[in-house]
Amino acid sequence: MDVNVEKIRKYCVIAFIAVGLAALVMEKINAPEVYEGQGEGFSDTIVVQVAAKKENGKLKVYDVKYQHGDTDEIATPAIEELIAKLKETHDASTLDAVSGASYTSEGFIEAVNDALSKVQ
Repeated sequence: MDVNVEKIRKYCVIAFIAVGLAALVMEKINAPEVYEGQGEGFSDTIVVQVAAKKENGKLKVYDVKYQHGDTDEIATPAIEELIAKLKETHDASTLDAVSGASYTSEGFIEAVNDALSKVQ
């Protein structure tokens, strides 16, 4: 009887390991890819990295990281506002320039559109 219990334990451990590995592989397969885009801000190029993928034919934006050379006190709040709207709508065409930071906003939107044009 002890031999059967040991065999069952061994097979259970193997099964749990296999399920765990399969879950890791599926997570990696389903992870969004990061796409980079550029746009011209007020005084420098804005570079974005957008984590996105298409799910059931629709674009889904997961995260946006950015670098800019514009005035931090003006550009950063405007870009953060645009990122929040992009994550909410998953549609760059809904983004409008933020008042007081028009050039930065337009450059950010240009950079996002550049990045999202690469999503397949």
